[in-house]
Amino acid sequence: MPPKIDAPSVAQHRAQVQERLVDAAEALLRSGEDGALTAGAVSAAAGIARNSIYRYVDSVDELRDLVVDRYLPAWQDAVDAALAGVDDPVERLVTWVRVNLEQSSAAGHGWLMEAARTRHTPAGDVAPTTRTTPTTPTQGLASVDRAHTTMREVVGGAWEQLLGRRSKRAAVAATMTMSLVENGFRQLDAGHSPSVVIDVSTRAVAGMAESLTDDRS
Repeated sequence: MPPKIDAPSVAQHRAQVQERLVDAAEALLRSGEDGALTAGAVSAAAGIARNSIYRYVDSVDELRDLVVDRYLPAWQDAVDAALAGVDDPVERLVTWVRVNLEQSSAAGHGWLMEAARTRHTPAGDVAPTTRTTPTTPTQGLASVDRAHTTMREVVGGAWEQLLGRRSKRAAVAATMTMSLVENGFRQLDAGHSPSVVIDVSTRAVAGMAESLTDDRS
C-alpha cells in the first residue's frame, strides 16, 4: 500500500517531507551536541517513522550535506559578488574579511563548519536497502572546497600583489589574515556584536597591509 500523502502530488509530498527532515537535521546540528544527528533523532523531530527517512535520503551524511547546501553556496556567491570588480589588493582583503564575517553572522559559523567537516555515519544510520527514488544531488563538500579555493586565491593573491610573489612576508600575512577571520568567527559564535567584530577585523587587516607595504625594502 502506498504511503498516505498530504500534498497535491507525490513529488510535492516528497519535497515537504524532505524539507522537514532537513529542518530537523539543522536543529540537531545547531545544538552542538556530540552525536546528536542520528536517524532516530531526525525521524522523531520530523514526526515520521525511523525507517521512512530512507525513502527521502540515503544516509545521515546526505542530510548533513543538504543542511550545508542551505548556506555555503549562497555564502560563497555573496563573497564572489562583493569581490567582483574590486582590483585594489587592500580593498579585496578588507572586502573578503567583511563579507565572510557578515555571512557568518547571518548563518552561524561553528555549527556549519562542523557539519561540513564531520561526515561520520553512526552504525545503523545508513539505508538498509537501496532507495529506488533518487534524491537531489548535494554539493556539500564541493561548496567547502570552493570556499577554500577562493580563500587561497583572494587572500594569497592580494598579499602577493602587495608584497611580491616571492615574498616570505606575503605567505605569513595571508595565513594571519585567514586566522584573523577564523578568530572573528569565534567571536561571533561567542555572541559578540557583529558590527564590532567586523569593524575591528577589517581595520586590523587594513592596518596590517598599510604597515607591511610602508615597511617594504
